[in-house]
Amino acid sequence: MTTASASATQRVAVTGLRPLDPRRDLPEVVQLIEVGFREELDPLGLKMLERLRRQASYGGWSQLLWGGTLNLEGFVWEERGRVVGNLSLRQAAPGWSGGRIIGNVVVHPDYRGRGIARALMEAAEQAARTEGARWLGLEVRSDNAVARTLYTHLGFQPVGEVAHLLRPGDLPWPDYAAPRSIWRRSRPEDRLLWAGLVEKTLPRLQAQVLEVRPELYLFGSFERKLELWLSHERESAWIQASLEPRLAVSVQSDLKRRFHVWDVWVFPPQDEVGAREAVARALASVPRQRHWPIITFVNSDTVWVSVLQGLGFVQHRLLTQMYHALA
Repeated sequence: MTTASASATQRVAVTGLRPLDPRRDLPEVVQLIEVGFREELDPLGLKMLERLRRQASYGGWSQLLWGGTLNLEGFVWEERGRVVGNLSLRQAAPGWSGGRIIGNVVVHPDYRGRGIARALMEAAEQAARTEGARWLGLEVRSDNAVARTLYTHLGFQPVGEVAHLLRPGDLPWPDYAAPRSIWRRSRPEDRLLWAGLVEKTLPRLQAQVLEVRPELYLFGSFERKLELWLSHERESAWIQASLEPRLAVSVQSDLKRRFHVWDVWVFPPQDEVGAREAVARALASVPRQRHWPIITFVNSDTVWVSVLQGLGFVQHRLLTQMYHALA
C-alpha cells in the first residue's frame, strides 16, 4: 500500500472505520447484510442469514454453540453510533496457501458513494499484509460495475466466473433417463479424486479463490454425517467408478427449509454427454417426494449452463472471482 493510501486509511479510521466487534456489532451487521443483499438471497442465502441471526441472538454463547461455522472478523464503518458498512476478512483454506478471503462487503444504500467501501478494502489489505498474507481473494456480482471498478483499481484481477443457477420448486419434475455410467457412492478416501477432478476443471487462481481442497469432499465420514444430522440435512454423493473419474455429483438436501444444492462436475468441462449423465445421476438421487427448489453453481463458460437451463434452471446471478497478489 502506498503512503498516500495508508494516510487515507488513517484519516477515515478516525471518522468511522474500526475493527468488527462481534458481540457489539453482529445484530446491526446482520440487518445491514439483509438490506444490502436483499435481492440476491435465495434459499441458501436465507439459511446463512438465519445462522447469522442465531449467532447474534446467542451473544457471548455463539462461539461455544456455533464456533467455527461463520467468520466473525473484519471491519465496520460507523456513523453516529450506527453501523453502515461492513467487510469480513478471514484466512483462506487451506491455511498454507497464504491467502485471505474478503466477503460481505456492503454499505447501506443511504451512505454509498462516500468512499466507505474503499476505506474498508484498504483496511483489509493493510491487515492482510500485516499478517503476512500473500494474496487476497473475493467474489462480486459480475454486473456490479461500481464494485468491480473499485476492486480493479485496488489491484484485483478477475480469474473466473461462476453462474449461480436456481430451479424453482413449482416446476414439474423433469423426465430423465436412468444413469448409464458405472457410478459408486463416494467414500471419505475419495476426497483426493474429487479435488483432483475439480482442480482439472477450474483455472488455478479461480480454484484458490473458491478454496478448493480435499477436505470439502469427505463424503460419508462420521463427522460429516453427524453435522448433517444436527442440521436436518441429507447428502448423497457419487463418483464415476474409474481410476481417473471424469464425473462426480453430490446432492445435499435441507429437510427443514426444503431445498437441494447440487455440486456437479465433468471433465472436460465442455463434455455435454458427460454433463447430461451427471444430471441424470443427480435427479436419480432426489426422492420423488422432495421435488423442491434446486441451487447449483457452475462455471459460466462451460456446457453446464445450457444443459441445466434445458431442465428449467434460471440464472440467479453471475459471480466473478477476483485475485490480488500481495507478495
